Amino acid sequence: MTVAGAAVAAYGLPSAHSLEHADRSEFGALLAECERERLTGLLARAVRDGQVVVTDDERDELEGVFRSWLTHALRVEQLVLEVTSELDRAGIDTRVLKGVALSHTAYPDPSDRVFGDVDLLVPGHELRRAAEVLGRRFDAPRAQPELRPGFDDRFGKEVMLRVHRIEVDLHRTFVEGAYGLTVQLDDLFAPPYRFPLGGHEFDALPQPQRLLHACYAAALGDWPPRLMSLRDVAQLLLKEQPHIVDVLTMSRRWRAEAVVARAVVTAWEVLALTQRPPIVNWAFNYTPGRTDRMLLAAHEGPARAFTRHAAAIVVLTDMEARLAYLRAIMFPQRSYLEARGLSVGAHAQRAWRRIVG
Repeated sequence: MTVAGAAVAAYGLPSAHSLEHADRSEFGALLAECERERLTGLLARAVRDGQVVVTDDERDELEGVFRSWLTHALRVEQLVLEVTSELDRAGIDTRVLKGVALSHTAYPDPSDRVFGDVDLLVPGHELRRAAEVLGRRFDAPRAQPELRPGFDDRFGKEVMLRVHRIEVDLHRTFVEGAYGLTVQLDDLFAPPYRFPLGGHEFDALPQPQRLLHACYAAALGDWPPRLMSLRDVAQLLLKEQPHIVDVLTMSRRWRAEAVVARAVVTAWEVLALTQRPPIVNWAFNYTPGRTDRMLLAAHEGPARAFTRHAAAIVVLTDMEARLAYLRAIMFPQRSYLEARGLSVGAHAQRAWRRIVG
């Protein structure tokens, strides 16, 4: 992450960062960083506004990259229509998540917020059936088998498919492991926020759920967090201005106050934002308890693929559920291991090395 990259991520918001003073001597490196961080749309806007001065060759390079992202976005949006229509015919409710939803709800110009995948939420108990419906319709096998039969519908985060060479992520909850299990799934299918796209209307999460999802992505998704994820948190807070009581009441019910506080603080620090709505002051003053510090640590670092699952045992209160979860992560079914090129012994050794390392 560079100062110039953070300045692009903050562009259009009240920030102490300045593109005028950001070191962008290597435009190619900045463009590559903006692609990685999903900031190409904001960089293109800053160039169009004259806030980033480029040569003719640099402008041509940016326009080529940006055009490629926009062309891909059209393919993704068309696939959203096809996939949601198919699930609707199967009687499976959906909510459009992440890039597609945010670009058409939180941002004044959808091209400011580029994206790469289709992300859809389906009811938890319908996750596996939704994957089967789409798999049959689009000849799209899932990327990998379940840990154990029944795990996805009960504990899983998502099932990944590949349709028309585009990744389709069917979500049950927001994140794997402990914090994914504390999300109250019924809250996700409250009356939706509807948005237009291509002559159709789609369902997105209402506020405050949409903000909470952005916080999960920023605090618990990529490590370190992607700059666009931090921008999403700031964009939602500063432009949509959700009510702080609604956000904190729901986050408390989900046991996710520490997640929200981390996402907000990180966004404000990295993007050097100068406007502070009440929830920002709350976040900077929030101190997580010992359990939340442990859960946050379990969702970060190179070993998080294992530690966040181990931490799930802390939040599962039912003994049968704990045993079922432990059995799944310790003894995955053979097809799951084979898809990853692992044996039972290799799986155990790999987990141990990651956790110890």
